[in-house]
This record gives sequence, C-alpha cells and structure tokens, in this order.
Amino acid sequence: MQRRVTQIESVRVLAMAGIFFYHLWTVLPEGGARNPFGPLLGDILSQGYLGVVVFNAITGFVLTLPHAAPGGKPPLGFADFFRRRFGRIVPQYYLSLALWSLVALLAAAMPLSALLACVAEKVFFVQTFDPARFFCLEPALWWMGLLAQFYLFFPLLLRFFQKCGTRRALWACLGLGWGLWLALALLAKVSTTAALWDYMLYFNLPYRLPEFALGMAFALAWKARDAAGGEDVDPVTGVPSSWRLAFAGLTYFCLPLAILFKNALPMPFAHILLTAACLGVGGSLFAWPRLAVWGAKPLVAAAAAASYSFYLLHQPILGYGADLLRGLMHPFAAMVLLCCLSLPLSGLLSVWQDRLVAALEARAKARG
Repeated sequence: MQRRVTQIESVRVLAMAGIFFYHLWTVLPEGGARNPFGPLLGDILSQGYLGVVVFNAITGFVLTLPHAAPGGKPPLGFADFFRRRFGRIVPQYYLSLALWSLVALLAAAMPLSALLACVAEKVFFVQTFDPARFFCLEPALWWMGLLAQFYLFFPLLLRFFQKCGTRRALWACLGLGWGLWLALALLAKVSTTAALWDYMLYFNLPYRLPEFALGMAFALAWKARDAAGGEDVDPVTGVPSSWRLAFAGLTYFCLPLAILFKNALPMPFAHILLTAACLGVGGSLFAWPRLAVWGAKPLVAAAAAASYSFYLLHQPILGYGADLLRGLMHPFAAMVLLCCLSLPLSGLLSVWQDRLVAALEARAKARG
C-alpha cells in the first residue's frame, strides 16, 4: 500500500505563500522598507521568489513518484503524457489568461497590438523566448513556459534516470544546467550575444533543469530506500532519520551562507547556493511530521489543490490593487490592506476557477 505523501501539500502551500508575499513586496517595495520592523521585512519578503525553486522540485518529485517504486507505472508514451499533463494545466491557464487580457484591454494597460502579441506567445508557451515580453500582462506567467518545457522533456528524462541510475543521471543534469550557465556567464562578459542568452536561459531549460532533476532524484531515491527497508523511518512521513539529519545539516550550512553571500556571489554560484539552501529547508519541512499531519487536513489539502489557480490569478490583483492604494496612505499600511484584501480574493477566484473547469470537464465527458 502506497503511503500518502501529505507533507507535500503543506510544502506546496508554504511555497505559494512565499511567492505571494514576494509579489506583494514587488508591487509595494516601499512598504518593505518603511515599516515598524525596518528593512529586514523587505529583505525577507524579497526572497519569496525562491518558492519557484521549491515548486520546480515538487513538480519533478510528483511526476516521478508513480514510476519510482519497483513495479511502478511504466513511463507513458509521449502522446499520452503530453495529452494528460497539458490537459491538466491548460484549462485554468487559458481561463486566467483570458480574464487578465480582458481586464488589460478594458483598462487600456497596453496597446492592442502589444496585448495580442503578448497573449499569442503565452497561448503557445513561448513567452520565455522573447525577452521583450517576458513579463508582459502578468509577469508570473513566465513560469508556465518553463513548466511546458519540462513537460516536453520529462518522458526522456525519466528514461534517462532509469537507464543510467539516479546518481549518475542527477550529476549529468546538474552538470548540464549549471555548467552551461557558468560557461555562458563567463562569455557574457565579452559578448553581448552571450549576455542575451545568459539572461534568457535563466527563465528556461537547461539552466533551471537541476531544480526539477533534484525532485526527480529525491522521488527515485526515496522509493528505492523504502523498497530496500532496513533503516529506521518516521512512521508519519516515511523519511529515514539519516535523511532528516542530512537536510538539517544542509540547512545549517547553506542557509547562513546564502544570507551572507548571495548578493556578493556571481551567477550561477549564488543560485546554486540558494538552491542548496532551498533543498535543505524544503527537505527539512518535508521530513517534519507536523507538516504531514497538517497536509492531511481538509483546509490545507484544499489550499494545495487551489495553489495552481492561485498562482495564475493573484499577481494582477496585487498589481491593480497597488495602483489604487499607492499614494493614498502610508506604504506599510497600504501593504497590509492590500494583503488582507487580495489574499482572500485570490483564494476565492482560484476556487471558482477550479470549480468552473471541473464543471466544464464533467459536461464534456457527459457529451462524449
């Protein structure tokens, strides 16, 4: 009987919270600097973008887990995998894209030709290949292009991991992603073309491949250890005690280094250090029994289920809200008010969007 990985739901919610507060800070950065807590609050909020690193690892973990156990599901054919995965992300994605396109059109946020070009790129998941439109309409949607790239390569990556072994495949992915990043970062100092590619690839594979690959490797190693047995594991999380110590040690060493030196280190070294810190913190949370208990609770499970739609919907709400509040009150008061209003509104819209998609899919199945 397969153990429910309920702690992944809690980690997903925490990662989404980090992204939400990061976007809150981006629309009202002065609130992060001018507040009763000093600039430290802004420093903390500004690191919420690392929730994307955690999301990438979660994606690799969740997609790999059904195939990781001995006797698990065989890899799907390419056509079946693409149909299922894109079928799961496209409905909410297109609905949110239509919503914010309509709002931008009514608000005259950009010329019509620019809006149409922006929407066309996002419809086909190619927005991360156009530096001029990375962040048009809704900046957070850059991640959908990266996610689509990972989906396209996942069947091949899974076969690669299974054929070469988890450790060798992981090191190959780390070497490809971060090695190419280092090479282009060096070339960027003498070539404007390399500098442009270096900038673009931060939002694409293979630069971000190691984050997904770490999640895949964790799923494969975890299931392999579970099948082998012989080591004391936590009865709630299923994580071995040695792994808990490893995650704690990684957090202990990498998190302080990331806080102290991330701004001084050049890319990709700063990102590698931050990824290691995220791995340590995320792994420690994954191994914490309390998060497994919380993840099984209906409220947390519902929040995790709605996190995808929440990601797609929340940023424009923050942006338009900040435009309305800016200059009307103290920046910190505006930040608090915007948080209190946009958080439940984004949550309600997310639930509504998911229900609408479920109703449309049920209707389509009934007709079919």
